[in-house]
Amino acid sequence: MGIRLKFVLFLVTFGFVILGTLVWSNQLVLHKTMLHYVDQRDQQRLERLKNNIEIYLQYEPISDVRALPLNAWQRLTFYSHRMDFQQMTTMVPRLIERFNSRRSLPPADEFESRVSLLTPEGDLLYGPAMVASNASLPIMQNGQLLAKISYHPLNELQEQADIEFAASQFKMFTLGAVLITFLALILLWPFGNHFLRPVRELNKAMHRLASGDLSCRLGVKRQDELGALQRNFNHLAATLEAAQGSRNQWVADISHELRTPLTVIHGSIEAMCDDIRPLNKQSLALVQTEVVVLQRLIEDLYQLSLSDVGALQYSMATVNLAEITQQTVEAMYGQAQLKGLLLETDIVPQAWIYGDASRLTQLVANLLSNALNYTDAQSNNGRAGRVQVSLQEQAHNYCLRIVDSSPGVSVDDIKRLTERFFRTEPSRNRRTGGAGLGLAMVSQIAKAHDAKLQIRQAELGGLDVQIVFARELQE
Repeated sequence: MGIRLKFVLFLVTFGFVILGTLVWSNQLVLHKTMLHYVDQRDQQRLERLKNNIEIYLQYEPISDVRALPLNAWQRLTFYSHRMDFQQMTTMVPRLIERFNSRRSLPPADEFESRVSLLTPEGDLLYGPAMVASNASLPIMQNGQLLAKISYHPLNELQEQADIEFAASQFKMFTLGAVLITFLALILLWPFGNHFLRPVRELNKAMHRLASGDLSCRLGVKRQDELGALQRNFNHLAATLEAAQGSRNQWVADISHELRTPLTVIHGSIEAMCDDIRPLNKQSLALVQTEVVVLQRLIEDLYQLSLSDVGALQYSMATVNLAEITQQTVEAMYGQAQLKGLLLETDIVPQAWIYGDASRLTQLVANLLSNALNYTDAQSNNGRAGRVQVSLQEQAHNYCLRIVDSSPGVSVDDIKRLTERFFRTEPSRNRRTGGAGLGLAMVSQIAKAHDAKLQIRQAELGGLDVQIVFARELQE
Protein backbone atom coordinates (compact mmCIF):
# COMPACT_ATOMS: atom_id res chain seq x y z
CA MET A 1 0.00 0.00 0.00
CA GLY A 2 1.48 3.32 -1.12
CA ILE A 3 1.96 6.27 1.17
CA ARG A 4 -0.58 8.28 -0.86
CA LEU A 5 -3.30 5.67 -0.29
CA LYS A 6 -2.37 5.41 3.39
CA PHE A 7 -2.48 9.18 3.68
CA VAL A 8 -5.90 9.36 1.99
CA LEU A 9 -7.34 6.49 4.03
CA PHE A 10 -6.08 8.01 7.23
CA LEU A 11 -7.57 11.41 6.49
CA VAL A 12 -10.86 9.89 5.25
CA THR A 13 -11.14 7.78 8.40
CA PHE A 14 -10.20 10.74 10.54
CA GLY A 15 -12.72 12.90 8.69
CA PHE A 16 -15.54 10.42 9.23
CA VAL A 17 -14.66 10.10 12.90
CA ILE A 18 -14.79 13.88 13.25
CA LEU A 19 -18.00 13.99 11.23
CA GLY A 20 -19.63 11.33 13.38
CA THR A 21 -18.48 13.07 16.55
CA LEU A 22 -19.81 16.42 15.34
CA VAL A 23 -23.15 14.94 14.28
CA TRP A 24 -23.55 13.09 17.57
CA SER A 25 -22.53 16.10 19.67
CA ASN A 26 -24.77 18.37 17.62
CA GLN A 27 -27.70 16.03 18.09
CA LEU A 28 -27.04 15.89 21.82
CA VAL A 29 -26.60 19.64 22.17
CA LEU A 30 -29.57 20.40 19.94
CA HIS A 31 -31.75 17.98 21.89
CA LYS A 32 -30.76 19.52 25.22
CA THR A 33 -31.11 23.02 23.82
CA MET A 34 -34.60 22.31 22.52
CA LEU A 35 -35.61 20.74 25.83
CA HIS A 36 -34.25 23.78 27.64
CA TYR A 37 -36.17 26.07 25.31
CA VAL A 38 -39.41 24.12 25.78
CA ASP A 39 -38.86 24.05 29.54
CA GLN A 40 -38.32 27.83 29.64
CA ARG A 41 -41.44 28.32 27.55
CA ASP A 42 -43.45 26.07 29.88
CA GLN A 43 -42.07 27.88 32.93
CA GLN A 44 -43.36 31.16 31.52
CA ARG A 45 -46.73 29.58 30.81
CA LEU A 46 -46.79 28.12 34.32
CA GLU A 47 -46.15 31.61 35.73
CA ARG A 48 -49.03 32.99 33.63
CA LEU A 49 -51.27 30.16 34.86
CA LYS A 50 -50.41 31.00 38.47
CA ASN A 51 -51.21 34.70 37.90
CA ASN A 52 -54.46 33.87 36.12
CA ILE A 53 -55.67 31.56 38.91
CA GLU A 54 -54.88 34.16 41.58
CA ILE A 55 -56.74 36.91 39.69
CA TYR A 56 -59.60 34.57 38.83
CA LEU A 57 -60.08 33.75 42.51
CA GLN A 58 -60.23 37.49 43.24
CA TYR A 59 -63.19 38.00 40.87
CA GLU A 60 -65.05 34.75 41.54
CA PRO A 61 -66.81 34.09 44.87
CA ILE A 62 -64.69 31.03 45.74
CA SER A 63 -63.15 30.87 49.19
CA ASP A 64 -61.73 27.35 48.84
CA VAL A 65 -59.82 26.11 45.85
CA ARG A 66 -61.59 22.80 46.19
CA ALA A 67 -64.71 24.57 44.94
CA LEU A 68 -63.00 25.56 41.68
CA PRO A 69 -64.98 23.89 38.86
CA LEU A 70 -63.15 21.52 36.50
CA ASN A 71 -64.37 23.59 33.58
CA ALA A 72 -62.74 26.71 35.06
CA TRP A 73 -59.45 24.84 35.66
CA GLN A 74 -59.39 23.58 32.07
CA ARG A 75 -60.14 27.02 30.65
CA LEU A 76 -57.55 28.73 32.85
CA THR A 77 -54.96 26.15 31.79
CA PHE A 78 -55.86 26.52 28.12
CA TYR A 79 -55.77 30.33 28.04
CA SER A 80 -52.47 30.49 29.96
CA HIS A 81 -50.50 29.86 26.79
CA ARG A 82 -51.38 33.34 25.44
CA MET A 83 -53.03 35.36 28.22
CA ASP A 84 -51.77 36.85 31.46
CA PHE A 85 -54.61 38.46 33.45
CA GLN A 86 -52.05 40.37 35.48
CA GLN A 87 -51.14 42.41 32.39
CA MET A 88 -54.74 43.18 31.39
CA THR A 89 -56.55 43.82 34.69
CA THR A 90 -59.12 46.22 33.17
CA MET A 91 -60.47 43.50 30.89
CA VAL A 92 -60.43 40.63 33.38
CA PRO A 93 -64.17 40.67 34.30
CA ARG A 94 -65.22 40.55 30.67
CA LEU A 95 -62.62 37.87 29.83
CA ILE A 96 -63.75 35.70 32.73
CA GLU A 97 -67.34 36.10 31.64
CA ARG A 98 -66.43 35.16 28.08
CA PHE A 99 -64.49 31.99 28.78
CA ASN A 100 -66.99 30.88 31.48
CA SER A 101 -69.74 30.99 28.88
CA ARG A 102 -67.77 29.06 26.26
CA ARG A 103 -69.12 25.56 25.97
CA SER A 104 -66.27 23.59 24.35
CA LEU A 105 -62.48 23.68 24.33
CA PRO A 106 -59.98 22.21 21.88
CA PRO A 107 -58.13 19.03 22.93
CA ALA A 108 -55.57 19.51 25.69
CA ASP A 109 -51.99 20.13 24.56
CA GLU A 110 -48.90 18.46 26.05
CA PHE A 111 -48.47 21.23 28.66
CA GLU A 112 -52.01 20.81 29.98
CA SER A 113 -51.38 17.08 30.35
CA ARG A 114 -48.39 17.75 32.64
CA VAL A 115 -49.78 20.39 35.02
CA SER A 116 -51.75 19.62 38.18
CA LEU A 117 -53.68 21.61 40.78
CA LEU A 118 -53.07 20.68 44.41
CA THR A 119 -54.56 21.71 47.73
CA PRO A 120 -52.33 23.46 50.28
CA GLU A 121 -51.89 20.06 51.91
CA GLY A 122 -50.71 18.54 48.61
CA ASP A 123 -53.86 16.63 47.70
CA LEU A 124 -54.49 16.30 43.97
CA LEU A 125 -57.50 18.18 42.61
CA TYR A 126 -56.98 18.19 38.84
CA GLY A 127 -54.33 16.91 36.43
CA PRO A 128 -51.88 14.00 36.59
CA ALA A 129 -50.53 12.63 39.83
CA MET A 130 -47.60 14.57 41.28
CA VAL A 131 -44.13 12.98 41.28
CA ALA A 132 -41.02 13.93 43.21
CA SER A 133 -39.36 15.60 40.22
CA ASN A 134 -42.25 18.00 39.68
CA ALA A 135 -41.77 21.74 40.03
CA SER A 136 -44.50 23.62 41.89
CA LEU A 137 -45.64 27.23 42.34
CA PRO A 138 -47.78 28.53 45.24
CA ILE A 139 -51.10 30.30 44.64
CA MET A 140 -51.48 33.06 47.23
CA GLN A 141 -54.36 35.31 48.22
CA ASN A 142 -54.12 37.94 50.95
CA GLY A 143 -50.89 36.35 52.11
CA GLN A 144 -52.45 32.91 52.52
CA LEU A 145 -51.64 29.76 50.58
CA LEU A 146 -54.76 28.71 48.67
CA ALA A 147 -53.32 26.05 46.38
CA LYS A 148 -50.30 24.84 44.47
CA ILE A 149 -49.79 24.05 40.82
CA SER A 150 -47.39 21.26 39.94
CA TYR A 151 -45.54 20.86 36.68
CA HIS A 152 -43.68 17.81 35.35
CA PRO A 153 -40.70 18.84 33.11
CA LEU A 154 -40.15 17.09 29.78
CA ASN A 155 -37.45 14.49 29.22
CA GLU A 156 -38.22 14.21 25.53
CA LEU A 157 -39.76 16.53 22.97
CA GLN A 158 -43.46 15.87 22.54
CA GLU A 159 -44.84 18.76 20.53
CA GLN A 160 -44.84 17.86 16.85
CA ALA A 161 -43.62 21.34 15.90
CA ASP A 162 -40.68 21.05 18.28
CA ILE A 163 -39.80 17.59 17.00
CA GLU A 164 -39.95 18.72 13.38
CA PHE A 165 -37.83 21.80 14.11
CA ALA A 166 -35.15 19.72 15.85
CA ALA A 167 -35.17 17.20 13.00
CA SER A 168 -34.80 19.94 10.39
CA GLN A 169 -31.86 21.46 12.28
CA PHE A 170 -30.21 18.05 12.52
CA LYS A 171 -30.66 17.42 8.79
CA MET A 172 -29.23 20.82 7.90
CA PHE A 173 -26.18 20.32 10.11
CA THR A 174 -25.60 16.79 8.84
CA LEU A 175 -25.86 17.94 5.24
CA GLY A 176 -23.43 20.78 5.89
CA ALA A 177 -20.95 18.46 7.61
CA VAL A 178 -21.15 15.95 4.74
CA LEU A 179 -20.59 18.70 2.18
CA ILE A 180 -17.59 20.04 4.10
CA THR A 181 -16.12 16.54 4.36
CA PHE A 182 -16.69 15.93 0.65
CA LEU A 183 -15.01 19.22 -0.27
CA ALA A 184 -12.11 18.37 2.04
CA LEU A 185 -11.66 15.03 0.28
CA ILE A 186 -11.69 16.76 -3.12
CA LEU A 187 -9.03 19.21 -1.96
CA LEU A 188 -7.05 16.36 -0.42
CA TRP A 189 -5.60 15.25 -3.76
CA PRO A 190 -3.66 18.43 -4.66
CA PHE A 191 -2.90 18.99 -0.99
CA GLY A 192 -1.47 15.48 -0.74
CA ASN A 193 0.63 16.03 -3.87
CA HIS A 194 2.20 19.05 -2.20
CA PHE A 195 3.61 16.80 0.51
CA LEU A 196 4.14 13.60 -1.48
CA ARG A 197 6.00 15.16 -4.43
CA PRO A 198 9.24 15.74 -2.46
CA VAL A 199 8.94 12.24 -1.01
CA ARG A 200 8.72 10.75 -4.51
CA GLU A 201 11.67 12.88 -5.66
CA LEU A 202 13.67 11.74 -2.64
CA ASN A 203 12.79 8.11 -3.36
CA LYS A 204 13.99 8.42 -6.97
CA ALA A 205 17.18 10.13 -5.84
CA MET A 206 17.81 7.37 -3.29
CA HIS A 207 17.50 4.75 -6.06
CA ARG A 208 20.03 6.69 -8.15
CA LEU A 209 22.32 6.96 -5.15
CA ALA A 210 22.02 3.24 -4.43
CA SER A 211 22.83 2.44 -8.08
CA GLY A 212 26.10 4.35 -7.79
CA ASP A 213 25.18 7.78 -9.14
CA LEU A 214 26.67 9.87 -6.35
CA SER A 215 26.31 13.11 -8.31
CA CYS A 216 22.51 13.30 -7.96
CA ARG A 217 21.19 16.25 -5.99
CA LEU A 218 17.73 17.49 -5.06
CA GLY A 219 16.48 21.00 -5.69
CA VAL A 220 15.55 22.43 -2.29
CA LYS A 221 12.73 24.98 -2.41
CA ARG A 222 11.05 24.28 0.92
CA GLN A 223 11.78 25.56 4.40
CA ASP A 224 9.89 22.88 6.34
CA GLU A 225 10.92 19.44 7.58
CA LEU A 226 10.76 17.96 4.07
CA GLY A 227 13.12 20.70 2.89
CA ALA A 228 15.48 19.82 5.74
CA LEU A 229 15.28 16.16 4.67
CA GLN A 230 16.21 17.15 1.10
CA ARG A 231 19.16 19.20 2.33
CA ASN A 232 20.31 16.27 4.47
CA PHE A 233 20.11 14.00 1.42
CA ASN A 234 22.23 16.42 -0.60
CA HIS A 235 24.76 16.54 2.22
CA LEU A 236 24.81 12.73 2.38
CA ALA A 237 25.31 12.46 -1.39
CA ALA A 238 28.09 15.05 -1.31
CA THR A 239 29.78 13.22 1.58
CA LEU A 240 29.58 9.88 -0.23
CA GLU A 241 30.89 11.44 -3.43
CA ALA A 242 33.78 12.99 -1.55
CA ALA A 243 34.46 9.67 0.20
CA GLN A 244 34.48 7.87 -3.13
CA GLY A 245 36.85 10.46 -4.55
CA SER A 246 39.09 10.11 -1.53
CA ARG A 247 39.06 6.34 -1.86
CA ASN A 248 39.96 6.51 -5.54
CA GLN A 249 42.70 9.00 -4.79
CA TRP A 250 43.87 6.79 -1.92
CA VAL A 251 44.16 3.77 -4.22
CA ALA A 252 45.94 5.85 -6.86
CA ASP A 253 48.34 7.31 -4.31
CA ILE A 254 49.13 3.91 -2.80
CA SER A 255 49.74 2.49 -6.26
CA HIS A 256 52.06 5.35 -7.10
CA GLU A 257 53.96 5.18 -3.82
CA LEU A 258 54.42 1.41 -4.11
CA ARG A 259 55.30 1.49 -7.79
CA THR A 260 58.28 3.80 -7.38
CA PRO A 261 60.43 1.66 -5.02
CA LEU A 262 59.31 -1.54 -6.74
CA THR A 263 60.35 -0.12 -10.10
CA VAL A 264 63.79 0.77 -8.73
CA ILE A 265 64.17 -2.66 -7.14
CA HIS A 266 63.02 -4.45 -10.28
CA GLY A 267 65.26 -2.36 -12.52
CA SER A 268 68.29 -2.87 -10.29
CA ILE A 269 67.83 -6.64 -10.11
CA GLU A 270 67.22 -6.86 -13.85
CA ALA A 271 70.34 -4.78 -14.54
CA MET A 272 72.43 -7.06 -12.33
CA CYS A 273 70.99 -10.17 -13.99
CA ASP A 274 71.84 -8.78 -17.44
CA ASP A 275 75.35 -7.85 -16.24
CA ILE A 276 74.60 -4.20 -16.95
CA ARG A 277 75.32 -3.40 -13.31
CA PRO A 278 77.80 -5.39 -11.28
CA LEU A 279 76.56 -7.61 -8.50
CA ASN A 280 78.38 -5.97 -5.61
CA LYS A 281 77.69 -4.38 -2.24
CA GLN A 282 77.02 -0.98 -3.78
CA SER A 283 74.29 -2.34 -6.06
CA LEU A 284 72.76 -4.38 -3.25
CA ALA A 285 72.85 -1.33 -0.97
CA LEU A 286 70.76 0.57 -3.51
CA VAL A 287 68.22 -2.25 -3.55
CA GLN A 288 68.26 -2.40 0.25
CA THR A 289 67.59 1.36 0.46
CA GLU A 290 64.49 0.99 -1.68
CA VAL A 291 63.36 -2.03 0.34
CA VAL A 292 63.65 0.04 3.54
CA VAL A 293 61.61 2.82 1.95
CA LEU A 294 59.01 0.30 0.83
CA GLN A 295 58.94 -1.34 4.25
CA ARG A 296 58.52 2.03 5.97
CA LEU A 297 55.65 2.95 3.65
CA ILE A 298 53.89 -0.36 4.23
CA GLU A 299 54.35 0.01 7.99
CA ASP A 300 52.87 3.52 7.92
CA LEU A 301 49.88 2.29 5.93
CA TYR A 302 49.44 -0.60 8.34
CA GLN A 303 49.55 1.70 11.36
CA LEU A 304 47.01 4.07 9.80
CA SER A 305 44.68 1.20 8.93
CA LEU A 306 44.88 -0.07 12.49
CA SER A 307 44.07 3.42 13.75
CA ASP A 308 41.07 3.63 11.42
CA VAL A 309 39.53 0.42 12.76
CA GLY A 310 40.45 1.24 16.34
CA ALA A 311 42.90 -1.64 16.61
CA LEU A 312 46.04 0.44 17.07
CA GLN A 313 47.43 -0.51 20.46
CA TYR A 314 48.29 2.19 23.00
CA SER A 315 50.06 1.45 26.26
CA MET A 316 48.82 4.40 28.24
CA ALA A 317 50.68 5.51 31.35
CA THR A 318 51.90 8.67 33.03
CA VAL A 319 54.91 9.80 30.98
CA ASN A 320 57.21 12.81 30.88
CA LEU A 321 56.58 14.48 27.52
CA ALA A 322 59.52 16.83 28.15
CA GLU A 323 61.95 13.92 28.32
CA ILE A 324 60.47 12.31 25.19
CA THR A 325 60.69 15.57 23.26
CA GLN A 326 64.26 16.30 24.39
CA GLN A 327 65.48 12.83 23.45
CA THR A 328 63.87 13.02 20.02
CA VAL A 329 65.38 16.46 19.35
CA GLU A 330 68.85 15.24 20.37
CA ALA A 331 68.52 12.30 18.01
CA MET A 332 67.86 14.66 15.10
CA TYR A 333 70.55 17.25 15.76
CA GLY A 334 72.77 15.52 13.23
CA GLN A 335 70.13 15.70 10.49
CA ALA A 336 69.66 19.44 11.14
CA GLN A 337 73.39 20.07 10.94
CA LEU A 338 73.68 18.19 7.66
CA LYS A 339 71.05 20.48 6.14
CA GLY A 340 72.61 23.57 7.63
CA LEU A 341 69.56 24.34 9.80
CA LEU A 342 69.47 25.87 13.26
CA LEU A 343 67.57 23.67 15.71
CA GLU A 344 66.45 25.73 18.72
CA THR A 345 64.71 24.33 21.81
CA ASP A 346 62.77 25.70 24.75
CA ILE A 347 61.55 22.73 26.75
CA VAL A 348 60.38 22.68 30.35
CA PRO A 349 62.15 20.16 32.63
CA GLN A 350 59.03 18.14 33.30
CA ALA A 351 55.70 17.78 31.50
CA TRP A 352 53.72 14.86 32.87
CA ILE A 353 50.83 13.67 30.72
CA TYR A 354 48.85 10.47 30.29
CA GLY A 355 49.93 8.75 27.08
CA ASP A 356 51.88 6.11 25.18
CA ALA A 357 55.62 6.89 25.22
CA SER A 358 56.40 5.09 21.94
CA ARG A 359 53.51 6.73 20.08
CA LEU A 360 54.43 10.15 21.47
CA THR A 361 58.01 9.60 20.32
CA GLN A 362 56.65 8.76 16.87
CA LEU A 363 54.52 11.93 16.94
CA VAL A 364 57.43 14.24 17.85
CA ALA A 365 59.73 12.50 15.37
CA ASN A 366 57.25 12.88 12.51
CA LEU A 367 56.70 16.56 13.25
CA LEU A 368 60.40 17.30 13.58
CA SER A 369 61.26 15.24 10.51
CA ASN A 370 58.71 17.15 8.42
CA ALA A 371 60.05 20.46 9.67
CA LEU A 372 63.66 19.52 8.83
CA ASN A 373 62.79 18.07 5.42
CA TYR A 374 60.69 21.01 4.28
CA THR A 375 62.78 23.90 5.64
CA ASP A 376 65.24 25.60 3.32
CA ALA A 377 68.82 26.01 4.51
CA GLN A 378 68.52 29.73 3.82
CA SER A 379 65.28 31.59 4.52
CA ASN A 380 63.75 34.35 2.42
CA ASN A 381 65.44 37.08 4.48
CA GLY A 382 68.88 35.64 3.82
CA ARG A 383 69.30 34.12 7.26
CA ALA A 384 69.92 30.47 7.96
CA GLY A 385 66.86 28.28 8.07
CA ARG A 386 65.71 27.37 11.54
CA VAL A 387 63.40 25.01 13.38
CA GLN A 388 62.14 25.92 16.86
CA VAL A 389 60.90 23.25 19.27
CA SER A 390 59.19 24.35 22.48
CA LEU A 391 57.18 22.65 25.21
CA GLN A 392 55.59 25.00 27.72
CA GLU A 393 52.92 24.84 30.39
CA GLN A 394 49.64 26.64 29.65
CA ALA A 395 47.08 26.69 32.48
CA HIS A 396 46.22 23.01 32.99
CA ASN A 397 47.80 21.91 29.71
CA TYR A 398 51.15 21.46 27.99
CA CYS A 399 51.66 22.93 24.53
CA LEU A 400 54.11 21.22 22.17
CA ARG A 401 55.05 23.66 19.42
CA ILE A 402 57.28 23.18 16.37
CA VAL A 403 57.88 26.23 14.16
CA ASP A 404 59.99 26.32 11.00
CA SER A 405 61.09 28.98 8.54
CA SER A 406 60.32 29.24 4.82
CA PRO A 407 59.05 27.88 2.55
CA GLY A 408 55.48 28.44 3.68
CA VAL A 409 52.18 26.75 2.90
CA SER A 410 49.00 28.41 1.64
CA VAL A 411 45.97 28.63 3.89
CA ASP A 412 44.00 26.27 1.66
CA ASP A 413 46.76 23.66 1.72
CA ILE A 414 47.11 23.91 5.51
CA LYS A 415 43.57 22.56 5.87
CA ARG A 416 44.60 19.43 3.96
CA LEU A 417 47.98 18.73 5.52
CA THR A 418 46.63 15.90 7.69
CA GLU A 419 45.11 14.11 4.68
CA ARG A 420 46.88 10.96 3.63
CA PHE A 421 49.30 11.23 0.71
CA PHE A 422 48.71 14.98 0.48
CA ARG A 423 51.79 17.01 -0.42
CA THR A 424 51.76 20.71 -1.01
CA GLU A 425 53.81 20.35 -4.19
CA PRO A 426 52.92 17.38 -6.44
CA SER A 427 56.31 17.74 -8.17
CA ARG A 428 58.20 16.82 -5.00
CA ASN A 429 59.57 13.33 -5.01
CA ARG A 430 59.33 10.81 -2.26
CA ARG A 431 62.76 11.46 -0.92
CA THR A 432 62.02 15.09 -0.26
CA GLY A 433 58.36 15.11 0.58
CA GLY A 434 57.87 11.59 1.81
CA ALA A 435 54.68 9.66 1.14
CA GLY A 436 52.48 12.27 2.77
CA LEU A 437 51.56 10.05 5.71
CA GLY A 438 53.53 11.71 8.52
CA LEU A 439 51.02 14.37 9.54
CA ALA A 440 48.13 11.95 9.00
CA MET A 441 49.71 9.67 11.59
CA VAL A 442 50.37 12.65 13.88
CA SER A 443 46.69 13.57 13.70
CA GLN A 444 45.64 10.01 14.63
CA ILE A 445 48.04 9.83 17.57
CA ALA A 446 46.98 13.26 18.86
CA LYS A 447 43.32 12.25 18.65
CA ALA A 448 44.04 9.05 20.61
CA HIS A 449 45.56 11.21 23.37
CA ASP A 450 42.63 13.66 23.39
CA ALA A 451 45.08 16.35 22.29
CA LYS A 452 44.19 19.35 20.16
CA LEU A 453 46.20 19.71 16.93
CA GLN A 454 46.43 23.13 15.28
CA ILE A 455 48.45 24.06 12.18
CA ARG A 456 48.85 27.61 10.93
CA GLN A 457 51.29 29.87 9.12
CA ALA A 458 54.34 30.83 11.17
CA GLU A 459 55.91 34.25 11.54
CA LEU A 460 59.23 32.71 10.48
CA GLY A 461 57.72 31.97 7.07
CA GLY A 462 56.98 28.26 7.41
CA LEU A 463 54.53 26.29 9.53
CA ASP A 464 53.53 26.64 13.17
CA VAL A 465 52.31 23.27 14.51
CA GLN A 466 50.84 23.20 18.02
CA ILE A 467 49.55 20.22 19.98
CA VAL A 468 47.94 20.81 23.37
CA PHE A 469 47.97 17.91 25.87
CA ALA A 470 46.08 17.74 29.14
CA ARG A 471 48.37 17.87 32.15
CA GLU A 472 48.51 14.82 34.41
CA LEU A 473 48.42 15.77 38.09
CA GLN A 474 51.24 14.29 40.19
CA GLU A 475 50.74 13.31 43.82
